[in-house]
Amino acid sequence: MHVETLVRSLGRETTLTVESSDQLVAHVRKCVEQERRRRGTYLPGKSLTPVLLGQPFRTSAAEVLHELGVATTFLDAAPLAQVARHWAHVRYCATLTERRGHLALSRYAGNTVYHHKVTQSEQLGIGLALVVAKTLLRRQHPGWEFHAVDAEVALKAGFLDGAGTVKTRSATKKRPDYILLGHHSSGRRSGMKIFVLECKGTHGSATFAYEQLARATEQVDALRVGGCGQPSLMVASCLSRSRITSYVLDPPGEDDLWTGADEDLDELLRASPEEHEWQPGPARPPDEPSDAAVPTERILSPTEDEPDAPVVFDVPADQRGWFTQILTRAAAATALLFAGDNATAGAYTTRRQRGEQTRSSPELLDPEQFDPESVWTSSTTQTLRMRNGLRAEGTRYRAPLPSGRILEVFRGLDSNLYRLLAQGRVGPYLRAAPRTIQRWSSLRSNDEVVSVGRDGTVLVIRLDDDRQRL
Repeated sequence: MHVETLVRSLGRETTLTVESSDQLVAHVRKCVEQERRRRGTYLPGKSLTPVLLGQPFRTSAAEVLHELGVATTFLDAAPLAQVARHWAHVRYCATLTERRGHLALSRYAGNTVYHHKVTQSEQLGIGLALVVAKTLLRRQHPGWEFHAVDAEVALKAGFLDGAGTVKTRSATKKRPDYILLGHHSSGRRSGMKIFVLECKGTHGSATFAYEQLARATEQVDALRVGGCGQPSLMVASCLSRSRITSYVLDPPGEDDLWTGADEDLDELLRASPEEHEWQPGPARPPDEPSDAAVPTERILSPTEDEPDAPVVFDVPADQRGWFTQILTRAAAATALLFAGDNATAGAYTTRRQRGEQTRSSPELLDPEQFDPESVWTSSTTQTLRMRNGLRAEGTRYRAPLPSGRILEVFRGLDSNLYRLLAQGRVGPYLRAAPRTIQRWSSLRSNDEVVSVGRDGTVLVIRLDDDRQRL
């Protein structure tokens, strides 16, 4: 495949096969029961229901890569983090293609050894799950827009010991991947809701995907608010050269997180949230009482006795406003980091989220390495001017190709939205972001593909002949 053909194919819209049914529920329930018998212990987990899918799911390889890139824009204070954030787009550019009207793996995607396939399936599974989940939620909740927040980033601000580096056979493995933060404004009042999302991917059979979804039932139940499980989505994608199939289930849960006037939301989001020092608690059967929050000094003996025992991260009911702050500001920080602006993003995060040393967590920083605070004062943002007067603020990566041309990947944020976040106006950003896609959707040429998210982030992949052009 010529590079020119590859770039054009990235933006070509095609159908993603998505399945959800009572038969899928039965397969997953069987796997859950087998795991419970194997472990001989209580396992948390939600009841499972199929999803009403509606119209076919239309997407493109560029959209999958875009969602993956935003979601994995990790809050990492590493010197080369800005370069690493382009990796999802560059590495997986040639992995997805259209085959007989359906999204499928390309022949290049299969030419990898086993361990690289595991990473590939995990990464593409994230992008595919986000495409499926956001499409479903917009259908189920017209007028709402959803932003992906890394669950670890959110939990770091409130919980100790359970939200950090995931260790082998640790209970922290059982937390979910992402929290989808939903926002809706009627023009005078705003609503916020969350959906817990677990993303899976495999090169294996559908049977292995059922087993992945069985494990996901435990993970999506690990986040609770006021003792109540939150609505969730679980997506497992089977990657194949014939076609990609995403299996999705919809465990129920409580709905709204916060409601109020637009000006009240704006005031809430202007404030910097404090950090709490809660501990995750052991999961209990539904008929056993549980506290909304576990004191810091409490020792989690079930986790010590059973290293594989699951725990629950329970945000106290009276901290819904705080959790709204944490999630919304984390979404703003993610958009800014996608654009390469660490300095502005840092103002939307807490010290623990940034990996800076605190009195309660000195082990997070190795003084012989580097000062993370200096990384959080940097920005590589520059302006990209497009046709029709559109502009984005972001960062770019340029790689020379054997043909003599340049592959350029630009990650950024619409300039108008960037200005709002730079001014600390998160509420107006949330209300304006969905309209951005209408302004950018017409931009496309043979040597360029443009993907625009409903959060205002912009991904541009194009070929260039001018090596000196910035």
